Amino acid sequence: MGGVSIESAVPDKSSITGSVAPSQQPDTDNETLSDRNAIRNVVSGLDFNTWGMKPVPWANPDTGSQGVINQVSEVQKTDGLCREFETSRQAFNGVSLYRGETCMRKGGDWVLKSFAPL
Repeated sequence: MGGVSIESAVPDKSSITGSVAPSQQPDTDNETLSDRNAIRNVVSGLDFNTWGMKPVPWANPDTGSQGVINQVSEVQKTDGLCREFETSRQAFNGVSLYRGETCMRKGGDWVLKSFAPL
């Protein structure tokens, strides 16, 4: 008898032609989005001349979340000034640590480039 056997119908996993890393899914939780914006505003508003490198508390009265920005560093990139940071976020569902980056666009507006759990 001819035909296709079960063994030959299984995909061949011995050769890999390439892969693409999954993209970071945009956050659709309104509370998390609101907290991200609150954190971005605190990080972008820091005056590095007077700050003193101390942890900076933040709070979002809209969500009840709060946290502490532990580290902030300024980095001059080809597309402008960016600030990389680490922060905690205490919300009704627990405490999490995040790493993020906000950058200044032409015109002076700050945009959050990344914000991901550690």
